[in-house]
Amino acid sequence: MAHFGEDSTGLILLTDVSATAADVETTLSYPASPRLILPVSGATEQVAIGGWMITLEGHVISESITPTFATGLAAVFAIYYIFNLQYQHEAACTLEFIQRRFIGINPERGTKAKGSKVVSKRTGVLVQKKSPVVNTHVATLLKNLADFEWNFV
Repeated sequence: MAHFGEDSTGLILLTDVSATAADVETTLSYPASPRLILPVSGATEQVAIGGWMITLEGHVISESITPTFATGLAAVFAIYYIFNLQYQHEAACTLEFIQRRFIGINPERGTKAKGSKVVSKRTGVLVQKKSPVVNTHVATLLKNLADFEWNFV
């Protein structure tokens, strides 16, 4: 996320290790888009391996079955594709990179990232801006990684 200049709270939120799903829903307010909630212990903010939760529209909709970060991240991606959601602006580049590089979903056209709204030059009305085929930051990183891999073959 740091490579794209995105804040980690756009995808991952932290809570107390002893918090239950009910505690999380009542004590904190969450955005509508999916977030992975990781339990942390103490002031050191060391992520506990004990589990994860996923929140959607302010409610905890899933808790961990297996206590690994990779499983939690896979579950977040499943939520995006099951409910046909667009990636939130706060983590769009990171999510698109993970989708294309690690999950292998590589459409030539389109993206799940939201386009921004701009004023049309022709009509003067607020319209949805068309997004490029692939985010330029994501495409550059993917290209650099591919070039790096070929240097060792």
